[in-house]
Amino acid sequence: MIPFSVSSDCRALGLRAGAIVLRDVDVRKQDAEIRRQIDATAACIQREFTERREIRSLPEIAAIHAILREVQVKARRHPPSTQKLLEFAWKHKTLPAVNSFVDFYNLVSVRTRCSLGAHDLERIVLPVELRIFRGDETFEPLGGSAIEQVKQGEFGYVDANQRVLCRLDSRQAEFSKVTVDTRQILLIVESVAQVSDQKNDAMLAQTMEDFRRYGSGSIEQIVGLTQPPEVKRPI
Repeated sequence: MIPFSVSSDCRALGLRAGAIVLRDVDVRKQDAEIRRQIDATAACIQREFTERREIRSLPEIAAIHAILREVQVKARRHPPSTQKLLEFAWKHKTLPAVNSFVDFYNLVSVRTRCSLGAHDLERIVLPVELRIFRGDETFEPLGGSAIEQVKQGEFGYVDANQRVLCRLDSRQAEFSKVTVDTRQILLIVESVAQVSDQKNDAMLAQTMEDFRRYGSGSIEQIVGLTQPPEVKRPI
């Protein structure tokens, strides 16, 4: 079974996404080396940008803003996750500390300028699809307690039970979040059509290499941003 797909409508919008199935991952409360890399990267971000608006002008961020406008969503209300991370790093010289795996993929996100998100495979049902919402879906955002109704025409990630995992490249769901008890993970990597296929493939390969460096466990299956799925790729 292919665990992940992107609908033709989302591809037409300019969205590109791939996924990696990870098994037997050791998620720790914190990893000192990852935090060191985060702080060093955040310092570089602060030197790179003199004003916050420069971050929003990055080609990858501007492309998501254009997609949001196309689906009639205000970026000010639902800013892209990568923008939020870059702005946080620019302002605070670090990134929020969550756990070793979330910290890892946030680090990859600010380095690649692409959106990454992860979900506990034992709490979701595969396959997951990036698609346009019909409008009858509901969503419980990370850290929230109230169920939100999504709007018809928005885009996001939905599991086989039609539960929203992530809305508008901005907010992840509470029920599928990665915690220190998580062992099996679906890691999603999202990009845009303005980024070349070659760069997208290289970025996905770098994400896997970074996981081998900072994480533990095995890479079981890969669904590339541009390539057919590969299976049984041990770490």
